[in-house]
Amino acid sequence: MVEIPPFGRHRILVSLPDVDSSELVSVCELLCQEGYTTWSVSVERLQTAVELMAVFGRRARFGVQGVSDVATVRRVAKAGAQFVATRLLAPKLVKAVPEFPVILGGATPSELVAGLDAGAAAVQLWPADSYSQPTAAELVGLLEGRPLIAAGEMDQESASWWLRAGAVGVWPTGLVGEAIVEYGGLDGLREQLHWWRLEL
Repeated sequence: MVEIPPFGRHRILVSLPDVDSSELVSVCELLCQEGYTTWSVSVERLQTAVELMAVFGRRARFGVQGVSDVATVRRVAKAGAQFVATRLLAPKLVKAVPEFPVILGGATPSELVAGLDAGAAAVQLWPADSYSQPTAAELVGLLEGRPLIAAGEMDQESASWWLRAGAVGVWPTGLVGEAIVEYGGLDGLREQLHWWRLEL
């Protein structure tokens, strides 16, 4: 089975906002300093990832989210990203590039199992906030140790219990927003990142 890249010491995937790479350099530097080293951009921002990889490629891992077709998987892999992700159950993406990590999506246990059986490097449960703490543990157990990422709206407490239940990572929506980038709120972002150092 193809393995997903490690998610950094906090096991949190960070979606970078849809702004130019020049506006993200200081944000990405702060993310590296604070140990958040797995990032994703939207499929429309692949060039942003390429430009950031030239600066941070040895310190961070880059993915592209929202991929829906085989040609785009191939384009992302050729550009040097480390993984692609979709919120959909789209098994056709898995075989697009041999040994290239694809994260498939699902909202139910059946969809998640189907994604893993299709060869996904991991599956992301979205929206994870539709599950309670007890059912989170049950869901992770149903996957029998195979890699699950909890994605969606969540706070630090719910993210922590997903990780304690056995998820390999969490992918909170909006951890780094456009407003922080636009208004240069790095002190506020640093404080937020400190707050998100999860208790496991």
